[in-house]
Amino acid sequence: MYQMHRVFCATPWGMEAERIAFYDIIGRFNEALAMARGILFVPVSLLNTQDKRRLQYDIDENIRQCRYFILLLEDSWGPPERNFQRDYRLALQLLEAPDQPMEAVVWMQKNQPGIPKPLDGMPSPDGVFGTAPEFDVLLTGMLSAWLDEIV
Repeated sequence: MYQMHRVFCATPWGMEAERIAFYDIIGRFNEALAMARGILFVPVSLLNTQDKRRLQYDIDENIRQCRYFILLLEDSWGPPERNFQRDYRLALQLLEAPDQPMEAVVWMQKNQPGIPKPLDGMPSPDGVFGTAPEFDVLLTGMLSAWLDEIV
């Protein structure tokens, strides 16, 4: 039996390619490294929904069940219909609560030429990427660190 650890990935609407890659990367990582150590990372994200507001309760409950939260952003939080600022704050609150499973909250910035650094008041990103291979390297590195912490 595998020990399962849920990983939530929050992506504004314009980052659908990264959300899909998130699933692929976790699947490859599980197969190559995690399963041999009795661990499975379970990817969780918001699928195929342009307006998440009506699903907010379910999204909050999913975040509450996750051990890890990843926020991907470019230059804004996204439109009101798919804005993850509130979700990021919830994840940070859960991280501070000792009775919750949340172990890490990270955010990564997709850095595109001509796009300014996002979001006044945010801490520096935990990783910056511009291409799909760079995103793969960042996420795989985080998964490796988390796997080492677990075992």
